[in-house]
Amino acid sequence: MDFDIFFYYGQNPLDVETKADIMELLVQAKRRLFYSRSRGAAGIERYENTPSGVSLQARLPADVVTAIAERNLRVSSGEKGSRDRRVAVSQTQVDVVSDTVTGVATVSVLYIPLANIDETQTVSAPIGG
Repeated sequence: MDFDIFFYYGQNPLDVETKADIMELLVQAKRRLFYSRSRGAAGIERYENTPSGVSLQARLPADVVTAIAERNLRVSSGEKGSRDRRVAVSQTQVDVVSDTVTGVATVSVLYIPLANIDETQTVSAPIGG
C-alpha cells in the first residue's frame, strides 16, 4: 500500500482511495486482521496452487464479491456530506486468467463506483509467481 493512501486517507482523490481499498481486499489474507477476524478480505492467496477449474472460476469470484459487499457495509454512503465510497460489482465481472507457462494467475475486478456511475474501473492482482 502506498504511504500517501495510508497517512492521508480521505484527502486523496476518491477513485485512487477506492482502488487501493479493493486492492487491499484482494491481497489481504482471510481472518488475519486483528480487529476484524470474520471479515475484511477476499483472501486470493488461498488459490495460489489451485488448478484452473471450479475453485478458481466460481469460488474465487464469490469470495471477492462477498468481501466487497462487506466493505460496502462499512464505508461511507454519501450521507451528511461524506463521500460515497461504495462500489457495484458482480461475479461475472471478476475475471481470472491463468498463464500456463509461468503458472501465475491474475484476478481482475471490474467495478463501478457509486459516486460516479458513469465510469468503470479495474483492479488486478496476481496469484502466485
